Amino acid sequence: MTYTRRGRLRVAARDFNLGATWLASANREPEAAIDQWKAGQLADIETGELFNVVRVGDVGRGRVALADLWQADVPVGPVLHNRADQCIEFLVTTRAAAQWDMPRTRLVGHPAYEAEPLTVAMPAPGVQRLFGRSWLVLPDGERRPTNPADLAVALRRADARLRHDNP
Repeated sequence: MTYTRRGRLRVAARDFNLGATWLASANREPEAAIDQWKAGQLADIETGELFNVVRVGDVGRGRVALADLWQADVPVGPVLHNRADQCIEFLVTTRAAAQWDMPRTRLVGHPAYEAEPLTVAMPAPGVQRLFGRSWLVLPDGERRPTNPADLAVALRRADARLRHDNP
């Protein structure tokens, strides 16, 4: 799936199943996630191996950061709008685990040694909205997670823009 700099869909994804397969592959038991989606449920997707998730606790800030990423024409990975928790969730590369330190965000990544994996509830790719969660940028099997350094820059720019717009 390809997006323009403004974030509008340029061409349709070849196959939403590729995105579901990619997301489910993050789990130790991928079939369980696929079964949950087939049943019309959210699937708990494990973080820490294939990707981490950065939760931006302010929807407006998250949307401005997403727009900034598109404006900068950098690759943007899958992004969720979590209405239930009022946040935006960016799937980022696992490089973020050691050095992520941004205010008003939370990194969901690799768990402590031998702990249960950390998970994020996600709808199937292509589902419009499920239990308050919807994809702003769909996983399509080709899209790689966002580079955490690019996201950090976009969040700083979003903060500056929001301060300027709301003095």
